[in-house]
Amino acid sequence: MKERQNPYIILTVILFVCMLAFPAFHLVSHRNQASESQRENRTLASFPSLNPARLDKFPAQFDYYFNDHFPFRDQFLDAYFLYSLFNDQSPTPSVVIGKEDFLFCGKEEKELYEGTLEFTEEQMRMIADELARRYDTLQRMGIRYYVFLAPTSYEIHPEFLPPYLLRASETATEKFCRVMRERAPKVPLTYLKTTLLSYKGDTLLYRKNDNHWNLLGAEYGAEKIMETLSKDNPKLPSSIRQDFIITPYEHEGGNLYSWISIRGNSPTYQKDREYHTVYADTADFFLTEDTVQDFTPTEGFAYPYEYEKQFRTNRTNHPKILFIRDSYCNNIIPFVSPYFRESLFIFDAWQYGANWDIIRQEKPDIVVLMIYEPHIRNIFKTL
Repeated sequence: MKERQNPYIILTVILFVCMLAFPAFHLVSHRNQASESQRENRTLASFPSLNPARLDKFPAQFDYYFNDHFPFRDQFLDAYFLYSLFNDQSPTPSVVIGKEDFLFCGKEEKELYEGTLEFTEEQMRMIADELARRYDTLQRMGIRYYVFLAPTSYEIHPEFLPPYLLRASETATEKFCRVMRERAPKVPLTYLKTTLLSYKGDTLLYRKNDNHWNLLGAEYGAEKIMETLSKDNPKLPSSIRQDFIITPYEHEGGNLYSWISIRGNSPTYQKDREYHTVYADTADFFLTEDTVQDFTPTEGFAYPYEYEKQFRTNRTNHPKILFIRDSYCNNIIPFVSPYFRESLFIFDAWQYGANWDIIRQEKPDIVVLMIYEPHIRNIFKTL
C-alpha cells in the first residue's frame, strides 16, 4: 500500500519553491524600472539587454541589477539603517556621523582630509598646465579667467568631527595650490577656506545634514569672489553684503540626511539652519532669469535641468560673466548674478571643462571656474 505524503512536507516544498521563484518573478515583472535612489544619490541599475554578441557581460550586469532591485530591498535597508542609528553608528560609509549630530560626507571629502585621496603631483602638474593654457587662450580673446576652490565642511567645521579622524599634514588641495603657484602663477587662484574661517566665529557656515555650505557661508564666499573680480573690473563692487538681508530659518532634510534616513523619517538629524535672502531696499538693480535653454546638457548628466542657468539685469554697462560650476555654486548665484549685465552658469556634470563652444558663442568678459575641492582631479579625467 502506497504511503500517504505528509501534507506539511508538501506545503513546505511549495513554500520553498515559491520563495525561490518570487525574486525571479519580481525582477522580470519590474525589469523596466530604473528609478532614482535618493538615499544613495544615484540612478538604480536598469535591466541589462540580452545581446548575443556580448553575453559575457550579461552575468555581471544582471548581478548589478539584481542587487539594486532585490524584493523588499528598501525595507531591508530601513531595518539595517535603524539598527545602525540605534547603536550610534553610520549605516553607510558615505556618511560620517560627527559630534552634536553633525553629518560629514564619507567619500572623497574624508579621503581628502585624511590625505588618502588618489591624486598624484604629476596629475596636479598636468591640470596646472591645462589651466595655464586656458588662461593664455582667454587672455588672447580679451577674456579674464579666475579659479576659485570651495572647501569641504571638514576644513571649516573640524570641531564636529569624531576624534578618530585626523587631518593630513598637507592635503591634496594644499599640494595643488602649491603646484599652481609653481607652474601657473599667472592664473588667479583663490582657495576660499581662509575667507570662510575668517568670518566663522561660532556661526555654522555649513548645513549639519548636508555637505554644502549654507546661504550664509555662500554669501561670505561670494563676497570674496566679487572682491577679487573687482580688482580687474572697476565697475564691479568690492563688497556686496550691504545689498542683502539674510534671516535664519529651520530647514528639514539634506543630502547626507537622506542617505541615512529611514524613508525620510530618521529619529534624529531632521532640523537644520538655513537662511532666506532678500535684496535690500537700497539695491538699485533688477534681475530676471532666462528660462530658455540654449545649450545641450552633458550626455548622461543626472541633473540636466541644472546644466544651464542664465540671468540678466539692467546694468547694461557691466561685464558679462560665465561660471563653470558644480552644485556648490547654487547658493552663490543669488549673490553674484545681480552685478553683471548677463551671467551664465554651466554645470557640466563635474567635468570642469573649458567649454570653448559656449565661450565662443556667448563672448563673456569674465570666465570663472569654481570647483568643490575634492573634484579638482576631475579635470585630469577629462584631459
